[in-house]
Amino acid sequence: MKLLAISLSLVMTSLVACGNGSTTTAPAQKSAQHRVEDPGRGVLTREEVAAVLGKPVTSVEGTGRNLTYKTDVIQLETAIEVEEKDDLDEALQAMQGARTATGLLGGKPEAIAGLGDEAFFGAMSFLYIRKGNAVITITPPNLQQVAGVEAYEKVRDAKFGSDEQRAAMASLTQVEKTDPLATAGMKGGDAMQGAMATINAVSAKQGTDYETRTRAMAVALATRLLQKL
Repeated sequence: MKLLAISLSLVMTSLVACGNGSTTTAPAQKSAQHRVEDPGRGVLTREEVAAVLGKPVTSVEGTGRNLTYKTDVIQLETAIEVEEKDDLDEALQAMQGARTATGLLGGKPEAIAGLGDEAFFGAMSFLYIRKGNAVITITPPNLQQVAGVEAYEKVRDAKFGSDEQRAAMASLTQVEKTDPLATAGMKGGDAMQGAMATINAVSAKQGTDYETRTRAMAVALATRLLQKL
């Protein structure tokens, strides 16, 4: 699941770059450690992000204003990038590039009122916001994946054949019912078609409680960040 998210992030970044001439590296690919002690303009602190995620931020990776905030919970992390464009036209082109990329991946841009000068959710609930010449990309945690990992760990750790394990298995099955990775139809057929089906399934709006809470986190992060721009 982690690998797919990174791969899709790279696709999104490449497609957006084609639309605006940018060569920005995807947030998930930044690995240099960065201590956010004096965050300054346009950067959230560990504490601010932790207040949204509901868990302490244990590490921050990246440089400048392209950072990934991680917790001790597997998959519970978020990437935030703030990029100052040279002028308004370039910022508008970047937003249009993100819209185009969303459509190519099988998603549909969903406008969000009240955030910056314009904002919308793209594929995989990536949140794009523009404020003046600044373009913000927020990759929120995928709470569907978080729940899936937690459910699997309970199955793994329970005593084999116990009532506890059976209950954990039932919970895992319930989580997988709404997981697009489990319902995309990867079995059989052409590998490329299967891969595209998976990308389209993950990119489309899910309409689940997991997605609703994921997007609420993204908006909360954006609201805090916009106050610093």
